[in-house]
Amino acid sequence: MATCPVCGHEFEPEDSQNAVCPACGAVFAGDADETSATDEAPQEEPAAQEALREEQPTQVIPSEEAPTQVVPREEPATQEIPQEEPPTQEIPHSAPTEPYPATGASGAGATGEPPAGPEIHPAIADPYRPSPLKRAWMDFKASPGKLWIILKLALFQFVPGVGSLVLSGYAYTWAREQALGRHLPLPTKIVRPGVLDNGLYIYGVSVIMTVVFFVLGLFAATVFSALRLFIIFTLLVILFVVCCGPFFAVMNMRTALCGRVRSGLNLKRAWSLFAAPGKTGQVFAAYWGPAALVVLLTFVCYLLLFMVVMGSSVSVAYGMSGVYHSDYYIVAQLLAMMLSFIPITILVLFAVFFVSTAATLVTARALGYWAQDFHPEAWPEYQENVKYYMDRAV
Repeated sequence: MATCPVCGHEFEPEDSQNAVCPACGAVFAGDADETSATDEAPQEEPAAQEALREEQPTQVIPSEEAPTQVVPREEPATQEIPQEEPPTQEIPHSAPTEPYPATGASGAGATGEPPAGPEIHPAIADPYRPSPLKRAWMDFKASPGKLWIILKLALFQFVPGVGSLVLSGYAYTWAREQALGRHLPLPTKIVRPGVLDNGLYIYGVSVIMTVVFFVLGLFAATVFSALRLFIIFTLLVILFVVCCGPFFAVMNMRTALCGRVRSGLNLKRAWSLFAAPGKTGQVFAAYWGPAALVVLLTFVCYLLLFMVVMGSSVSVAYGMSGVYHSDYYIVAQLLAMMLSFIPITILVLFAVFFVSTAATLVTARALGYWAQDFHPEAWPEYQENVKYYMDRAV
């Protein structure tokens, strides 16, 4: 028998020169007397040795690095102790797994927490963006003093030529600021730098295009009248007006942005903007939404005025008999009555101008939002215009 000097465990050594303690694994030289006694002892039968090995209890050595280690008794030979490696943890299929199991020193540190690693963000869809017409209407409602501004612009409409020039310049200058990223409310000052210039350029484009299409219209009317296709010609004119109204608005927007008549008359580039995917419908909505409301209110106002004036005239003429009054007297009374309707007519015109002015401002602002997606500040024509005014200022 041998006694381990480290833990004091008594055991029968397997090798007399290099004894190994089965309890703690310490290697030491055994006692010569004891080893000689063991050498003279007869060897046990294999069955007896196997039974003795089964009866020998296994010792469990606790370790801080690995959970457990079992060291069994082996055949008489020099035992080599391999380096200890932490066993891998296996999860049986029948055991329920947690969402984020603990991974020990390399994991998150506690069960139920996700392991450390790069975060994966879900794809976030683009937020809903209102249409240009809706955003323009919201800007119009949020502008302080908008009623007073519309009132002054509507009064300008009673001056032929000047009213449309001032209104176009004011509206498309406001739209130009939005297209260039300057989100400002309605300016309180009507005539300011750039308004008359933009109005004059837009007025020039409108006059040129009106003359061109008037000539084309006369030629088409001559051809269709010769072919006696009056109904088809009327439908084509209506379709032409419906389609060309938004296109003319795009040309006016380009004129205000580039500050040149030739930029507005560039039909190729205007068409490339007008026919861009997903943009044509927005232009139609921005133009014909307010315009349809103006047409409807104008029709109602003029219809009411016509019914009042004509109804009163007919009732007065019917009540006057030619027997008691001469024809000159009746005509004079009718003219006096019609002159009395002039203030009513002016009020109706002012109401129409008021509504059409508000619609023009909203339409122009919507076109500014629409053109902002095309990044006009990077257009060569716009940069050329900016350089021109900078050189002029210097």
